[in-house]
Amino acid sequence: MEHHRHFFMFNLDKFDDWKVRMQAHLSAIQNEMLDVITDGLIQILEVNPNRAAEGSTTREMRPKEKFSLTTKERTRANLDNIARDILYKALDESLFPRVRKCKSAKEIWDTLMQIGEGEEQEKENKLTIAMKRFEDFKLGAKESIFDMKARFMKLLTDIGDLDDKKLTHKEINLKILRGLSKN
Repeated sequence: MEHHRHFFMFNLDKFDDWKVRMQAHLSAIQNEMLDVITDGLIQILEVNPNRAAEGSTTREMRPKEKFSLTTKERTRANLDNIARDILYKALDESLFPRVRKCKSAKEIWDTLMQIGEGEEQEKENKLTIAMKRFEDFKLGAKESIFDMKARFMKLLTDIGDLDDKKLTHKEINLKILRGLSKN
């Protein structure tokens, strides 16, 4: 898998693609891995045998002691370490210091989401720029229809990543028609 590692390097310019690929990668390794980055550590619980003696205010379930975990439970409990390792390896030297003090994969993921998605004003600025590119979109002088379509689809993806309700199908179809040359 090491030869595919470059696909998973965190990249602000292609953040949305990285996010989707990383989610798929983590899920493919283990189904619950995505839960670890979105919900936090998996806690292995057991029935509290002292509940009856301690009274009804005592919790019914309690965290299971590490020494009594089964192999399968140890594997589940270790998913946070695996996810942290994968996320750390996806970062270059400039980004690692921003997450090195994070205690869990969820903390790392949340920090990367904040970095990648940016502040609300930054997202608005990106959307404004993308919408301006949409307004000005047309077939280039020596561009093929195939290349125009690829460029247009990329632009729609960029806009959709910022605001998936921004454009209607009618607006998209009209833009394609208006973007074609009159020759």
